[in-house]
Amino acid sequence: MMNNMIHKILILLAALILSTDVFAQTRLERREQRAGGEIIRTERGIDDPTAHAILDNVRRNLRSFRSLKFDFTLISENRMERTRNTVGSGTILMRGNSYDLNFLEMQTISDGRTVWNFNRETNEVYISTSNPNDLETMNPLVLINTYENHFRARFMREEVQNNMIVAIIDLLPFEARGFHRVRIVVNTADNTLVHTEIHDFDSGILTFRVDNMQTNVSAPNSAFRFDVSRHPGVEVVDMR
Repeated sequence: MMNNMIHKILILLAALILSTDVFAQTRLERREQRAGGEIIRTERGIDDPTAHAILDNVRRNLRSFRSLKFDFTLISENRMERTRNTVGSGTILMRGNSYDLNFLEMQTISDGRTVWNFNRETNEVYISTSNPNDLETMNPLVLINTYENHFRARFMREEVQNNMIVAIIDLLPFEARGFHRVRIVVNTADNTLVHTEIHDFDSGILTFRVDNMQTNVSAPNSAFRFDVSRHPGVEVVDMR
């Protein structure tokens, strides 16, 4: 259960740095409508144009690449208990709405239509259909496509971290969830992601730290489908 929860969070965090034409068009239309105002007032409340401008720069930068590969580390922290632990390291390869996520003993693959969750320890793979309308499935395109329906963006501040100037943006969910804030930290010099954090209601913070990013890496179609023949004896559980 814990591994499934971690994978959902990782894919959510990956979704925050992706973009689609649908999202870009929606944001552009809103800019035209606000007529140069400093604040957008939406049906959900107050929106922050500074935050969206920064996020748009990050997405525009990353969308210029055919594929992306991230090496990352997941860190769990509880400030009330004063604990901080490295959960583990992993990789995620992304091309469009397809991805291949490897973390600990789990591998999650999607070609945009089907999702394979493979547990190396038990040699089991669970197959399900990607649901573009269900935020809880954490398809990398879901959050961006439905971004304005789920979060309010707020620019917090700029500060210096590890000799770089970073912008800090908080995403605040409209609906009740298991967390109250997603924090995004961006390197303002090159519009790249430094790390993202999920803050829960018990002073817990789960941090997705980008250790290395590669662009335009090899990402054939076969990388985004689970090949049963390469896993002798695997138990297949088809939930479609």
